[in-house]
Amino acid sequence: MSYFVSRQCYWGADPDDQNVVEVAFGGVDYANPDMLVPKYAGEGQDYLDPVEAVEAALNIAEEWKKDHPGLSIGVAHGFTGGFTMPFIPSEAQELKEWAKKAQEELPRCDRCGAVRKETFTLVEDPDRGKFCSAFCAEKTMDEDAKLLEEEET
Repeated sequence: MSYFVSRQCYWGADPDDQNVVEVAFGGVDYANPDMLVPKYAGEGQDYLDPVEAVEAALNIAEEWKKDHPGLSIGVAHGFTGGFTMPFIPSEAQELKEWAKKAQEELPRCDRCGAVRKETFTLVEDPDRGKFCSAFCAEKTMDEDAKLLEEEET
């Protein structure tokens, strides 16, 4: 799953709540449609790590505030489900706590513990594990074969 970071100017929202740096769970398809053209580093990008996404969003908000000091700018996370649904801004500490928890729940490789961007399995034994790469899957398969050889001798 990915997290898409964008600046938003929510249409029809209260002026104090309409300018938001958004972290959308699920990628660009689950971001709100009131997206502004990317201007700052990290904006308009997908992140696999929610902690990185939140850090980028907080940095973008700071840069945006420097350029427009009178503007009320929030940072929020959410999931639109493919609809329009403005996110409610949160404090930086709340966002960081949410991101850390979300990071801990990311799917991991059964071999090396890295976050799985794709899932690889063993054709011979798909229940043996889920791996982050063909390399980890093959290493597991090689070790299993080696253990079988040792048991047979």
